Amino acid sequence: MSFQDVGRGGPGGRGKPKPKRQAPSSGGAFSSAYSAGTGSGGSRNAIGGAGRGAAVAAVANSDGGISSERAAGGYEQVSDGIVQYQRNVALLEKMARNFGTKNDTSVLKTQYNLQLEVIQQLGQRIESQLKTLESRLTTLPRLEASQSRTTHVKLSRDYRLVEQRFKNVQLDVKKRVSLAEAKERERRLGSADGRDGGGFGGLTGNKESEQEEYRLRQIQ
Repeated sequence: MSFQDVGRGGPGGRGKPKPKRQAPSSGGAFSSAYSAGTGSGGSRNAIGGAGRGAAVAAVANSDGGISSERAAGGYEQVSDGIVQYQRNVALLEKMARNFGTKNDTSVLKTQYNLQLEVIQQLGQRIESQLKTLESRLTTLPRLEASQSRTTHVKLSRDYRLVEQRFKNVQLDVKKRVSLAEAKERERRLGSADGRDGGGFGGLTGNKESEQEEYRLRQIQ
């Protein structure tokens, strides 16, 4: 038996080392990552190398990344809310134009009051969201906080502009209602005076007839 025969496991090449059986991989990349982290000795390997990098990235995201994502998502909700708020105010403006006209009915007043409640609830929700997002600005990194603050200021300004329109609509409706009520009072007073003797004209006519009758008596 030569040295080469020993290396081959004996004469004739018998006793070759059998290849190790490998467990079938059914999970692709996820399965490999999971095995590296939880398999035999894998937990130690996961701590070093890629596993440590992933852990560090997760910590970084939990500190600033997640906060910035939440802030971005929160401002998206505020923006959508302002659009909805604006649409409802526009609808209220259309209703307001009917006050003091022939379309001024009890149904209109009911719809107007319901619309007022909807807009007020939307406004309260937007203001609450803006306050919450403003308090989160202090938890963001300086650059992200600056960008988010710019967005915050813009959305706050947009909301206040629409809110002012909402207040103006309510003032306009009050003026229209007051004017319509004043006209109705004048109409009723005029009708009452007409029934009592033709108003001031009727009283003047009676006085002139009395004077004419007195003059005739004096002539006789």
